[in-house]
Amino acid sequence: MAEVIKSIMRKFPLGVAIVTTNWKGELVGMTVNTFNSLSLNPPLVSFFADRMKGNDIPYKESKYFVVNFTDNEELFNIFALKPVKERFREIKYKEGIGGCPILYDSYAYIEAKLYDTIDVGDHSIIVGEVIDGYQIRDNFTPLVYMNRKYYKLSSL
Repeated sequence: MAEVIKSIMRKFPLGVAIVTTNWKGELVGMTVNTFNSLSLNPPLVSFFADRMKGNDIPYKESKYFVVNFTDNEELFNIFALKPVKERFREIKYKEGIGGCPILYDSYAYIEAKLYDTIDVGDHSIIVGEVIDGYQIRDNFTPLVYMNRKYYKLSSL
């Protein structure tokens, strides 16, 4: 059953973002295809983190996180495929709320304060209350992830 679900979901295009945090003085970040707006009042956002790999722990134990929106496929691959300790060596960033990294190559980002976490199956739902958000540039081409590849939404 799990393989059937994986096969179906791989063909469903999803938006992607990079979620970063400062966990006990260590910079942590990962590519997610589960980021969503959850509520407007209060302003809440959410994403899922794999509990089996321990991806949820830094976000559960940190007070803040940043959702970075980028159209740079290389950045998505760094934060999806490189070892965690190497991810920030090759990129430029600045400190945001709580010391969380804001990626210079982002076209927009959201700073959030941890609001709640919910363990469901093999993932955790990480919910954050939006503290602030910025659109850095207007000239960008969003990417979606489908069938293990990134696709540009150039028709927009």
